[in-house]
Amino acid sequence: MPKGNILAAKPSSTRKTASRNKAATASKRRGDGVAPLAGEQLNRLLSGVAEALSHIVDTQTEVVVHDLRQPEQSIVAIVNGHVSNRHKGQSVLSVPEEDAAFARMLDRDVRKTANAVEVTGNYTTHTRSGKSLRSSSVVLYDDQGAPLAALCLNRDLGAAELLLETLKAHVFPSADASAPNADGNTEGNGEMTMEELVSDIIERALASTGGVGVERMTKQEKMQVVSQMHRRGLFLIRGSVERAATSLGITKFTIYNYLDELGISRN
Repeated sequence: MPKGNILAAKPSSTRKTASRNKAATASKRRGDGVAPLAGEQLNRLLSGVAEALSHIVDTQTEVVVHDLRQPEQSIVAIVNGHVSNRHKGQSVLSVPEEDAAFARMLDRDVRKTANAVEVTGNYTTHTRSGKSLRSSSVVLYDDQGAPLAALCLNRDLGAAELLLETLKAHVFPSADASAPNADGNTEGNGEMTMEELVSDIIERALASTGGVGVERMTKQEKMQVVSQMHRRGLFLIRGSVERAATSLGITKFTIYNYLDELGISRN
């Protein structure tokens, strides 16, 4: 090929590269292919959103930011933590019961795409004391489809009822009446430690079989217990598989086999 033709081809190649770069830049401006935020950047962003919401929501609406990469201490920011009696630094195991967004996150049958954003809105959850909450959550996934972070809002549905009960207590005082605490009941208000959370999940799962002793449980009953432990997020916590195995009188490898049979991926 003549030398002039070779030199002439270079500007064309350069123009193509420039064109691709320009297209990529335009794509990013449109919101396509934008590089995902790093974990710490995302935490700061969501914490900022939580702080902004703190100036808008009322005192009976809780706003929580979870870093799902560290389930043992997932709460990185919280507003109105008195709603669920939680605080910064607590485990993901402290999420309200029957949390639809949490269940969906753990559901391995739901295919998670890279950098996905899933919103689960307007569902009912419950605190361990039985308080009903109206919840909405957004869960963000990383480039491998693994849970990365979550922003959750929980509104206390019983706040008005508590106010009414408090007014009634003043209007119709009773010597036998127990004053309700911040959760709207007469139970203790102390928070649960990680150890207590793990033990509580295991005990409730064991009780789900109707009080059958471990030594009398069938394989199906033990699988039911393992399934409930999974739904509560127990296996997100390091060392929990061994704890679960001990409680059921089996080995951790049997737990893994049960998870495989249930179609649940190991965390």
